[in-house]
This record gives sequence, structure tokens and C-alpha cells, in this order.
Amino acid sequence: MPTVIDVAEAAGVTAAVVSRVLNRDETLRIRVETRERVLGAVRALNYTPNTSARALRTASSGAICLVVTDVANPLHALTLQGAQGSAERSERVVLLADAKEFRRHPERLRSMLDSRRVDGMIMHLVGIRDDSSMRRLAASRLPTVVINSRVRGPAGSVSFDDAAAARLATDHLLDLGHKRIAVITGVAGSDRSQRRELGVAKTLEARGLSVRPEWLLEGGFGETVGHAAGKQLLGGEKRPTAVVVANVLSAIGVLAACREEGVVVPDELSVIGLLDTWFCDHTNPPLTVVDMPVRAMGEAAVDLLLEMIDGKPRQSIILRDPPPRLVVRASTAPPSHY
Repeated sequence: MPTVIDVAEAAGVTAAVVSRVLNRDETLRIRVETRERVLGAVRALNYTPNTSARALRTASSGAICLVVTDVANPLHALTLQGAQGSAERSERVVLLADAKEFRRHPERLRSMLDSRRVDGMIMHLVGIRDDSSMRRLAASRLPTVVINSRVRGPAGSVSFDDAAAARLATDHLLDLGHKRIAVITGVAGSDRSQRRELGVAKTLEARGLSVRPEWLLEGGFGETVGHAAGKQLLGGEKRPTAVVVANVLSAIGVLAACREEGVVVPDELSVIGLLDTWFCDHTNPPLTVVDMPVRAMGEAAVDLLLEMIDGKPRQSIILRDPPPRLVVRASTAPPSHY
């Protein structure tokens, strides 16, 4: 295989000049013709830089790891798309890991951290106790950014404006005329669930309303738990006319519970979820949501991580641009009865 020395000889320059051209060194002062001659030699010889050797010299793997709660979650695919776009601009790759595997085999996480196979970690978790220990371990070894969880310690964080999203969802139901509004939260105790629940509560309070205790249920961040919460909500003596669901996948579970219980959406119950994804247009009925910038969160998390890798201090960033956006579909309507 051709080497950097072969390229240098073909271009009539030193090996150092070739390396600086390939590394886009902006401080290199050479003529345009010389630069083009180097790049022409690279193409003619089909030269590929030895990234492994460069990583050893710079103590950099050229990779970052995105750890997600469930690799099958469609929202994580959007996060990954944003992360990859930002990583490519810095000539890094994003490796995807499933948090469930690290929970079952914590030695695998420790091995990855100790071997320095990645330069930093981004963790998009749900906020359970095992996640906290995983996050603390990662942050003690490598630059680490947590997605949509505001944490203390050395890890940085990037989160949505969850309170604003919850206000937007609640205002939509109130403007339709609903007063009997339920809330199905995310994972109990997680700060993102608390932010969303508080956003609903404050919006209702501003209108002189509140959530009945039996209408405040935990829905987790998946269809199964959302389905169970929906069943419980519909099985009560008194039903709400609308429900804010803190996660779009949980909202899908609520729609399924309504079908099983013979409750017509939105005639008997309006349903609105937080976050949007491709299948919300195709549920029955199509699901009204408050969309939040998931791709932008992936980009911002990588940008912050790269700054931390370069030695800059951690930050806690709240994404307010673009703001949450109401997407009205057929699952919400004015109440038909009180």
C-alpha cells in the first residue's frame, strides 16, 4: 500500500507537508498549485491515511459512543441522525450501544471506558437508578453528555424545554374547552417527567384548575406501560375528557387501551402526546402531539461533547430554538360532554 512518503515523493514535497494538507492545517502556507499537486498525488496513488497510527499519536480513537435506552425506539433514530451529522463535521464516527446490555453486563461498559475505544459518551437514558450509576461511571472516566436529564457532577447535559412543551399541550386542550384533564407521566422520579408534569400543573393552575389525584398516573416511556396507565384511567368511576401523555410511545399505548375499552377518540377522550415521529400520522386516529427538536438535540449533544473533549467545561443546555411546536391531528377535539 502507498505511504505518505510515496505521496510526498510524487508531489515533490516533504511528508510533513502531505500530512498537514490532509489534516486541513489552516496555518500551512503553501501555494495553491502545490496543494493541488499533493491532492492529485493522493488520488493517483489511491492513498488512504493510516487512521489507527494517527489515533495512537493523538491519543484519540476518532469515535464517540451514543448509549440509548432501547435501540428499537424510533425517537433514538432521530437522535442518532443528528449526532451523526455533527460528528461527521469533526471527522468522527458515532457508535451505538444499548443501555440494557450495559445494565446486564456492567463489565462491558467498564471495559469500553478503560480501553479508551471511544473519546467520549452521550447517554440518552430514562432516569432509573441503574442509569444513574452508569452515568456516574462513564463521567468519571471520559467526557460525558447526558441527553434530556439535568444532572449534577462532571457530566454535561442537553435537554428539551419540557415545561414549555407541556404548557403548549395543556393550552391546546384548554382552548378546545376541556376542563377535566388527566396526565400520564413518564418514569416516576425522573427529572424530565417532573418538568413535564409541573408544566401541565402550572398551566391548569393559571386557569383555576388542577389534576385530580386519580387522574395522575405513571406511564413510563413505552407502549406497554402507557397501555396499562390508559386502562387504569378508563376504569375509574369518573373519566376525564382529555389526557396529556408525557411520551409519544406511551400515548400509542393509551390509544390501544381506548380501542379495547370501546372509548372513541376524540369524541369521548382527547389524547395528546409529547414528541413526534413518523407513525403518528398513521395511528387510528392520527395522534396530536407537541413536537420537540430531537435531531437538534443529537447535534447539540455531540457539539457539547467535542468541546468537553477539547478541555472546555461542562454545560447544561436547554434547547429553546427551535421551540416546541403543536402538531394538531385527529386525536383531539372539543369535549362532547361534561
